Order: sequence, then C-alpha cells, then structure tokens
Amino acid sequence: MKARDYKLVKDGKYNMKAIMQRAWVYMKQNKAFKWYSFNNALKDAWMDAHLKMDDYKAQFNPQYLDYPKPANNFRQALMDLDPTLRCYDSSWR
Repeated sequence: MKARDYKLVKDGKYNMKAIMQRAWVYMKQNKAFKWYSFNNALKDAWMDAHLKMDDYKAQFNPQYLDYPKPANNFRQALMDLDPTLRCYDSSWR
C-alpha cells in the first residue's frame, strides 16, 4: 500500500499533492451520489486546506482569528446592517 501524504499545509504552503489525494478520497466516498463530481470533491478538499491554513496561521499569530464582537444592543446591530432603519426608531420621543 502506498504511503499517503494527508498534511494539507506544510511550512505555511499548500500541499497540492495532499489536496488532490483528499479530493480523490472524497470522490470515492461519495460515488453513490450522481451530482457529486470531481469538481465538488476538489472544492471540498480546498475548503479543508483553507481551514488548515487558518489553523496554521493562528498558531503564530493568535489575533489572526479574532472576529469583531457583535453589538450588545439588538437595535444598534440592526442599524449597522441596514442604515435606513435609523429613522424608524420605536421610541415615543
């Protein structure tokens, strides 16, 4: 049996061989689905590789995965999403 290389990220670079091997594994696992093509398998393998790269970058820079905190006020969060809601304040003033 061949030795498989499934490390998707090596030294901060994408391992193309491992990504292709993972895509073929996904293709074989999902061959019962008619709609699941090699294109879908390759997209899934690349998604895994991107997640591994995020993990790799987060090891060296913990602030890499810090996302903005949501607003505590629901009304303020809605106004941030849709600025036209500012004039529709429900207060009685």
